[in-house]
Amino acid sequence: MTAAVAGRAGACDLVWVEGPDADGFLQGLLTNDVSGLEVGGSCRALFLDNTGHIRADMRVMRTAAQDFTLVTGSGDGVQLVALLDEFHFSEDVDILGPEAFSCVTLAGREIGPIEGADVVLPGPVPGTVDAIGVDADVIMTATGAAALDDGLLEAWRITAGVPVFGVDFTSANLVQEAGLVPTTVSFDKGCYLGQETVARVHYRGQVNRRLCGLLLVAPAKPGAALQLGDRHVGVLSSVAASPDFGSIGLAMLRREVVAGDQILVEGLDHPATAVDLPLQNAHKTA
Repeated sequence: MTAAVAGRAGACDLVWVEGPDADGFLQGLLTNDVSGLEVGGSCRALFLDNTGHIRADMRVMRTAAQDFTLVTGSGDGVQLVALLDEFHFSEDVDILGPEAFSCVTLAGREIGPIEGADVVLPGPVPGTVDAIGVDADVIMTATGAAALDDGLLEAWRITAGVPVFGVDFTSANLVQEAGLVPTTVSFDKGCYLGQETVARVHYRGQVNRRLCGLLLVAPAKPGAALQLGDRHVGVLSSVAASPDFGSIGLAMLRREVVAGDQILVEGLDHPATAVDLPLQNAHKTA
């Protein structure tokens, strides 16, 4: 990434959970240690069902002692509010939203107040900052950001192995399948919804699928079927053109696939190479 500030405007939904019981309410539902956040601190967290499958993906920011802002994907806020409401019984909390906001992803910018931004927090892609507000143009002007190419940001995301809910993983997946344990799960906090499955898989089990990277010999389309020999092992979910690795992708592949396997890609004449994530650890294409 370059030192100059560059930004790309997108969208997100915000949900607010506020009140005397907000801390305990979220701590008992989400996978990460929300109670451990200081005011202004944030973390990525998941909302699971009681079988450990992912229902919602979000970032949680503590905005006051008992006030939290939840940042989720554009259009995902309605589902998140419904889930929170489902488990809201006698707790003294208000669940507000969702509301749609502009989200400007910035590269080459440190965390700090930004004119026009109501929320500023680390972006999911390492080395980026998300500035969230009503008007993306105000944020871009305030930061002096040049336009950041969508394809380059997508290449950074895939290279870092950062999956998107509804694209690279869904409600059919467990946390370990999506490779999200390091960034979304605390094993030191108390109980939360779905914890038993997460802990059992982590300490004693294995999953049938896992998110992998692919080094492609040419551009391919998301949704392309993937085969190892004559067996279907997954579907290509994300693709991009990387300045470092050429054509790259993400896919949820069956567990028998290991790094170095040659994967047949629907629509391509030559196989792709399966690699472990993040792609920074892979060898560049020739």
